Amino acid sequence: MNFLTEQKRFSFKLDGEDCWELPYRKEIRKEGNEVISAYTFENGLKITNIAKKYEKFGAYEWVNYWENTSENPTGKITELFDCDCSVDFPYEKATAYPWEVALPDMKKATKIHAPIGSSIGWQEFYADADEIMYNLPTYHLYSKGSLLLEHLALEFHNEGGRSSNGHAPFFNVQKEDCGVIAAIGWSGQWLARFERDETHLFVKTKIQDTAFVMLPNEKFRTSSVVIMPYVGDEADGQNKWRRLVKEHFSIIGENGREKNGPFSINFWGGEPSESVLRKIEQEKKSKIRADYVWMDAGWFGARTRPTDGDFGQEEWVWHKQVGDWCVSPYVHPNGLQDVAKAVKDANMKFLLWFESERCVKTAPMAQAHPEYFLSVQGDNNLLLNLGNEQAWEYIFKSLCDTIESLDIRCCRQDFNMDPLVYWQTNEEKDRVGINEIKYINGLYRLWDELLERFPNMIIDNCASGGRRIDIETMRRSIPLWRSDSQCKHEIPVEIWQNHHLHYNTWLPYSGTHTWFISPSGKPDLYLARSSYSAASNFASGQVKNDDDESSAAQAWLDERKREYLWVREYFSEDFYPLTQSSAKKDTWCASQFNRPEKGDGIVQIFRREDSPYENARFLLRGLKEDTEYAFTDIDSGEITVINSKDIKETGWLVTLPQRRSAKIYKYEEVLV
Repeated sequence: MNFLTEQKRFSFKLDGEDCWELPYRKEIRKEGNEVISAYTFENGLKITNIAKKYEKFGAYEWVNYWENTSENPTGKITELFDCDCSVDFPYEKATAYPWEVALPDMKKATKIHAPIGSSIGWQEFYADADEIMYNLPTYHLYSKGSLLLEHLALEFHNEGGRSSNGHAPFFNVQKEDCGVIAAIGWSGQWLARFERDETHLFVKTKIQDTAFVMLPNEKFRTSSVVIMPYVGDEADGQNKWRRLVKEHFSIIGENGREKNGPFSINFWGGEPSESVLRKIEQEKKSKIRADYVWMDAGWFGARTRPTDGDFGQEEWVWHKQVGDWCVSPYVHPNGLQDVAKAVKDANMKFLLWFESERCVKTAPMAQAHPEYFLSVQGDNNLLLNLGNEQAWEYIFKSLCDTIESLDIRCCRQDFNMDPLVYWQTNEEKDRVGINEIKYINGLYRLWDELLERFPNMIIDNCASGGRRIDIETMRRSIPLWRSDSQCKHEIPVEIWQNHHLHYNTWLPYSGTHTWFISPSGKPDLYLARSSYSAASNFASGQVKNDDDESSAAQAWLDERKREYLWVREYFSEDFYPLTQSSAKKDTWCASQFNRPEKGDGIVQIFRREDSPYENARFLLRGLKEDTEYAFTDIDSGEITVINSKDIKETGWLVTLPQRRSAKIYKYEEVLV
């Protein structure tokens, strides 16, 4: 625990003075794997730093709790870094080139892999420092990563107040054979700064803009951080991180919840109950049925009429009713009670969409209690102020009533707005950052108390598709809709393959939409396998008729569902990208999921439609030395036995004669 006892781990200034130069009283105690350090300053300001070490992973986490214990306002708190620490880090000597730019040996250089956030494109959660490592840090701006040279700091931040919008709050500071992973736990606006000297890596993270006094008896928490050193290459570090997340930062498998991400059949909420009930009955007859019935937006609002999901301009369209959380009597005359009963009778669970934090100005609650909301001039959207106790109580009760009434087992939390401008516009003098801090504290409290009241429920963290993913939302939820690119049928399927490579680097559990059958109604194996993930949902009504052709399609659909449920458990195991990420269609795309505890795994391989190559060799990872493995083509059942020594030396040869083809191979250790 030396790291936790020898460093103060955070810093700030109080009325312009470095906090550690001011008089303070320190109390420290250990409770299990936690170190609790309380610092009380003369003006009554108290900061309690709760830190812990995850011994199995050599990882550290901490968070700061702030309290003004006096009856007077504190001095002004500025330059607040919740993480301000150093980690031992080896050094590479720079080499002077003729053009007088000192650069290190590129194979040994310190690089920061910093994933892009959600952006509705193929590069979401992509982080490849090698692509731009020749960019000097002084020109660094929103890159996927960069070269970290001595005494030149690199900074990253997100956009708009959602934690993985623009940039995601995860970083792998990596060298040839070691590295440090850092992750920020703040679901608002954050900033991270990295710097190094000859012996240390310096990490500083914070809520981006804060400058405030604390009022008498005021309390709140600020951002958390996880620091995890590792030995090995980038993939070794990422798999150590995935295992840490599975064990300590995941809602999946906790409190009796399923050990895998949910598999759902998806309905548009604006589809009338009569149609929904008919499709649930059809799914009930399926040989392989989904775990959940997923009902998306469009089900709510006293004026909402049936819609097909479009964004029309009529006053009764669903997106103009956000904030009116009564069930639409025009779309669901029985208040969804008949749908909830049908879901239960089919032995499935109910997943329902909400957007609790956004409200239009015409909604009844906005008219009755405008004080519950933050507004921005010229914007029809309001932000429910989760830092306001009355507003918090209102939405908590509203959610609980609906969840309880309809037996909701997954609460889908969307968030289709950038909150930062709302927080900042309504800031009080000398209280910069307080609106955001109180809001995020209210968000965590809301999710925590929902999970306490409904311990078997899970929360889906959507936020316009993957725009609020961080370690604090991860420990309370799962992103079942990690990208809004899935909203558009015409987006190339290869984008989903790339997302599989990117998101799995950081998240052992995330979900996406699965097209088992193409929008044209034709079975499409390449399309289906491109969208498998640790959690998945598929559209209802993919088989439309009762004719022979549709019967064959239904049988094919059942086979794909069976296949998906079989491979699903592998997607949370150790992950190795086997190819580079690319938007081009003349390449192959492949990935490996390895389960060393059982000596098995799967390999997914795609030959894209313009690729001229029929053969490829793959260097698999995580296999035992000099061990025979049996590889099974799950389509043909053909088995090939290969020694891991040969795979390591020359690679595993795969032949795909057909363009736009998809293969899944299972491998397992041959027991002698």
